Amino acid sequence: MADIDLATMNYAAQLESFQRSDEARQRLVTDLLEKYQILAQRHKSLKNDFMSEQDIRRMYQSQKDDLQKQVDDTKLALDGSSFVLTLIDGDGVVFQDMLLAAGANGGSEAASKLQQAIKEHIATLYSNSGSWPIMVNIFVSLDKLAAKLAQVGLLKHPTEMRGFAQSFSVNQPLFSIIDVGHGKERADFRIKEMLRTFNDNPTCKHIIFGGCHDGGYLLNLDGYKHHAVKAARITLLESTPAVQGFRELPNFRRARFDHVFRSEPLPPNPTNGYIQATAAAHMPPAPAPLVQTTPPVQVPVRSMSTHSFATTNTPSTASPLQGSPSISISSMAGQADPSNTSWATVGKTGVDDGGVTIPLKENKKKMKTKYMYFNKEGYRLDEKLPPRDQSAVVSIDTRMKHAKKNLCNHWHLNNGNCANGKFCKFQHEPKLSAAEVLALRYKARSLPCKRPQCEDIDCYLGHQCTNERDNNGYCSYGGDCHLSTSHGMDRVKHVRLDQDWNEEYAK
Repeated sequence: MADIDLATMNYAAQLESFQRSDEARQRLVTDLLEKYQILAQRHKSLKNDFMSEQDIRRMYQSQKDDLQKQVDDTKLALDGSSFVLTLIDGDGVVFQDMLLAAGANGGSEAASKLQQAIKEHIATLYSNSGSWPIMVNIFVSLDKLAAKLAQVGLLKHPTEMRGFAQSFSVNQPLFSIIDVGHGKERADFRIKEMLRTFNDNPTCKHIIFGGCHDGGYLLNLDGYKHHAVKAARITLLESTPAVQGFRELPNFRRARFDHVFRSEPLPPNPTNGYIQATAAAHMPPAPAPLVQTTPPVQVPVRSMSTHSFATTNTPSTASPLQGSPSISISSMAGQADPSNTSWATVGKTGVDDGGVTIPLKENKKKMKTKYMYFNKEGYRLDEKLPPRDQSAVVSIDTRMKHAKKNLCNHWHLNNGNCANGKFCKFQHEPKLSAAEVLALRYKARSLPCKRPQCEDIDCYLGHQCTNERDNNGYCSYGGDCHLSTSHGMDRVKHVRLDQDWNEEYAK
């Protein structure tokens, strides 16, 4: 019986052992399942992340390919639209004498030579510049330059400059001579703005700058001198000797086109060619020679400079008479001053050719010089008018009220010049007195001119508010003033021009 009990106890112990083993195994399996589930979940998350990253990568690659294509297309487009820009201040960079003297043909030849010179210069800087178009803009006050060239004898007449400029612009499709009109720094302003705009333009591969004669451009180039890449994109074109500051600028390219542009400034004093030709064109024809003996005579001769009469006693000499007295240009000059053979000298002295002293026509009274004034920005300024007579103001107001028509400003204020003539709807006749003309000028001055930079020296309209000008910058009419757009403008005179476009600057 004891044996049975012992065996039963052994079996119970073994069963308990088995149960503990099963529990351990169960816990192990459970733990393994839990860990597996965690790993499976992490795997799933990682797989999703991987798939997401793969999609992102594929999208990125697609976008990269698209962007690269855009870059390639843009680069191709930029290369296709690349050009070289040449900016020249034509007031100081002047074409060679032989080109100017050739007129219209010279303009065409100048364009061809300049095109070739620029191509050769650019080819030394860039290996792929063969197909780049060349744009040339020459900014110049055309009438002022033409007058100067005519004075120094490089043009027969100022009008030849227009033909030169037109032929220059026609020869090359991207070449232009741009007339900036009259006024200080107009060419400078255009060139500076174009330089600022195109220096950062990727299609503009290179800029040739022709303004080294004018120190006013130095400030605009100073910002590039320490930026080697930007400075290398600019060539300083020297014609006449460059201002010292330009010679000291680092990193810039330099070039000279001496076969296209003058290397010396224009002469300061005019030559005799143009002046003598002009004087000769206005000389009256010489009368027929003397062929008879004439008695001594006294002929009043009016001096062209003083408008006074003088009596000249001339001894008689025998000579055959055919008709009228003899006058020759050489004898005229000889009676006056051997060193001065101008027509003006003849007029002052009269003529003695051994016969009759011939009175010359009196010179017209010298006109008072007219001026127009501009501030630093190039805006027109008005001179103060003399005080007006209030009775004259009442007189013209009464006249207009009675006739029910305004006075014609063109007629009364512009020397009788009215394009409408007898068809004008305003009053012409009778003429106004000087006081009435001044009163009418006051009225016209209250009307604004539509051109702030007006260059009509005879313009009678207003260009600035007289109230603001004469009252320390205050206008009682405010925004209702007819010239309110001029309020706040610089009222300081910077430059004045006469009727011949000669400039004088404030000190």
